[in-house]
Amino acid sequence: MRLRSALALAATAVALPALLNRSRGETVPMDARARRDAPGSFVRLSHGTTHVVTDGPESGEPILFIPGATLSLWVWDGLFEQLARAGYRTIRYDRYGLGFSDRPEVEYNQQLFEEQIIDLLDTLGVDRPVTLVALAFGGPIAAEFAVRHPERVARLCLVSPDGFATPLNRGLRLAMLPGIGLPFFQVFGDRALKSRLPGYSRDRRVVARIQARLLPELRYQGFKRSLLSALGNVPFHGAEYLYRFVDTRDVPVQVVWGRQDPVTPMPPEEVLRTVFSRADLRLLDGVGHLPHYERPDETAAIVLDFLRAHQEPA
Repeated sequence: MRLRSALALAATAVALPALLNRSRGETVPMDARARRDAPGSFVRLSHGTTHVVTDGPESGEPILFIPGATLSLWVWDGLFEQLARAGYRTIRYDRYGLGFSDRPEVEYNQQLFEEQIIDLLDTLGVDRPVTLVALAFGGPIAAEFAVRHPERVARLCLVSPDGFATPLNRGLRLAMLPGIGLPFFQVFGDRALKSRLPGYSRDRRVVARIQARLLPELRYQGFKRSLLSALGNVPFHGAEYLYRFVDTRDVPVQVVWGRQDPVTPMPPEEVLRTVFSRADLRLLDGVGHLPHYERPDETAAIVLDFLRAHQEPA
């Protein structure tokens, strides 16, 4: 009887990690097998493997696309293709913790993401200033990079940028509580993330496209841990100070934002024009969180106008 009890306890101990992973929905390790059918390539950087996809001519001006908090590099579909066809070298990548990149056991903060960008550009041989195109959560990351490394930044395009008291739903607010946040998020995180999806667009087709790409990625281990760490360390609630710093620099800035964005709502327009006093502001009526999904041709034309207006000297 004692032997049977001991064996049962041992079996439970062995099964417990798998049961916890199953309860949090993260059943698939991020390894070579998971990456087998992923597009693009993988580069080994100082903190782990990074997923990267490049398009357009190698001789073209480089554009680095920085993703938001939860949607990986496919979020740039509808924009990168048109910029690549226009002759720019587009570089899309997954931040650490996102998509098919590694989930290192580190603190996910501005320094980590800055080092990833530098490592990636150096590994790819990008030896000229790069245009940063950043979505939402990527806005504060791009802004701090531009402040700290102005010599490496040619332009800055912010799409629906976080940093103006970005709201969180109830599930994500609970996940941010000290102590209980991570265990809660590991169990209920999928539900909290799914509940945000309808807010991405009034167009159900856009929401369906996002859901079809995001939900399979919630299976990969380490996503929720890294996301929660990033939410706690990147100033997505208060990045105005970074944007004001950028506004004093010589780097050209464009802001593209849908006026009907409930995921990252625009601040009052007068606040926006004060913070970005010299920026090219493109505020789109009837558009939600992802302008390049809802109006791909218009958004691409807006970004191309900005790129050509601030063309690099030959």
